[in-house]
Amino acid sequence: MSAIEDKVIEIIARESGLDRARISGNSTLKDLDIPSLDFVQIMFAIEEEFKIYLPTNDPRTETGSVAGLVAEIERQMTAKTA
Repeated sequence: MSAIEDKVIEIIARESGLDRARISGNSTLKDLDIPSLDFVQIMFAIEEEFKIYLPTNDPRTETGSVAGLVAEIERQMTAKTA
């Protein structure tokens, strides 16, 4: 597990009140039954933690799963350092 994935799982667990052990890289936010208000809080917390913007309405950005969130964060972090 990458450090980014670990941090994303930590944020999801904290903001949703879910047991961290229930969340994996393959989890989708729908599978975890995360309500839309919690989803918004999760997105804000991730953006704040990583100093990025997650475009939830962009079809090229998959924000409905842990893996998708991690991929987008890694993409943006790489672009920042390039």
